[in-house]
Amino acid sequence: MFNRALFVLMSVTSPINSSQPLFQPHIYFVPLDGALCAADYEAGLALNWLTDDEVAKVSRYRSESARNTGLQVRLALRAIISLHSDLKPSEWRFSYGAKGKPALSEDLLVQTGLHFNLSHSGDWLMIGIVSNKQAYAAETALSFGVDIERERSSTKIEAILNHYFSAVEIEDLMALPLELQRQRFFDLWALKEAFIKATGKGLAQSLTSFGFTFAANSVFEAVNEQYPTIAASDYIHFSALDYHEPQWQFYFGRLSPYYRFSVCIGDMQSQSLLHIKAPTMSIISLAQLIPSSHD
Repeated sequence: MFNRALFVLMSVTSPINSSQPLFQPHIYFVPLDGALCAADYEAGLALNWLTDDEVAKVSRYRSESARNTGLQVRLALRAIISLHSDLKPSEWRFSYGAKGKPALSEDLLVQTGLHFNLSHSGDWLMIGIVSNKQAYAAETALSFGVDIERERSSTKIEAILNHYFSAVEIEDLMALPLELQRQRFFDLWALKEAFIKATGKGLAQSLTSFGFTFAANSVFEAVNEQYPTIAASDYIHFSALDYHEPQWQFYFGRLSPYYRFSVCIGDMQSQSLLHIKAPTMSIISLAQLIPSSHD
């Protein structure tokens, strides 16, 4: 099943200070297929990885495409978390925050020290994993969020700007040439989504209360058409009314010309900068994550 295979791996490294807990996000991009045949859908369920509640949630989607996506997202999440643990995909259990942010159940979080977040847009699923048992034992209040956004020509960006963007973000966007304004809109949206997912507050948090600016107000493009690509660490500047800025670090990149992604990581209880190694990035298919019936 899931015979579309892709795999690319890129690692970016940064200097390590051994006196500080080290965090390194691992980012996975999984291509989704909304047109699974019935046999593949049933084969996914037959793995028995999902809980009864998850199966019920997937089956409640009205469209076949949404059911296919829902199943693939849950299978991929379980398989990818298992890459960072001895636990089997069927053994994971999840909890949900007040605004719906998913996390491992408390006992599994203590056992593994794993934090995760996920996002999907169009044909792609993005899953981020961070592990550091030492920092978790020291009660680091790790906050982690990821987002992927597909640029869409149908989105009426003018109607959204004043409701969800800060004054500086709007000013910078409007200063760009018209053909670049839509790119900037979705770049900002990806960063904003990753931040509110990291804090766990979702849209209960005002999106105008924080903002991002870009070095020289430039629009990031991949170098030599190599994807996925992460921008330089000093490309993004974050500012917020209610958060101490240095406690947050962001990564921003492009998966393709039409997909951009962002990663947000911070410590909600500290005003110091976390020591973070730049993310590893992988493109991996469900065919590689899910064992074949012939294995």
